Amino acid sequence: MATVAQVAKASLQAILVQASEAPLEADEYQDFIFAMNNYMASLAAKGVNLGYTNVSTLADSVTVPPGAITGLIANMAIQSVPYYGGVVTPELAMTAREGMQAMRQLGQIITPTKLPSTLPIGSGNEESIYGYSSHFYTGDETGIATETNGLIGLETSTNG
Repeated sequence: MATVAQVAKASLQAILVQASEAPLEADEYQDFIFAMNNYMASLAAKGVNLGYTNVSTLADSVTVPPGAITGLIANMAIQSVPYYGGVVTPELAMTAREGMQAMRQLGQIITPTKLPSTLPIGSGNEESIYGYSSHFYTGDETGIATETNGLIGLETSTNG
């Protein structure tokens, strides 16, 4: 599992801010940690949940799946450009785009939908069993939202 220091160093080297032998100052790393926590929170708010937990030191582990590390590094590099200066190369932009696709695939759960039993099947796609054809999908109709005895009535606060 990657540490914050590894992600920060790789991200800042990607935008040519940090040479491999030149260390950053402690406050510069704190700015990166703050930005990374905010970036990952914004991804979670958009439905990309990678299991990330906020970090506070360089030794903390970055808790995302291994397939999301490259995307995190590249996207954090782009996120860091306004703070550190640097250059976003076309290769970095492509890596960030591909990394974001991987993070979305890893972090978004798509559940299959089920057609409600009140939805008509339509003409031509009916299921005919022994000459009997049902024009509705099979299912439980107890989940239908009704107000009174299967009819939706006027609310008491309406005039009419």
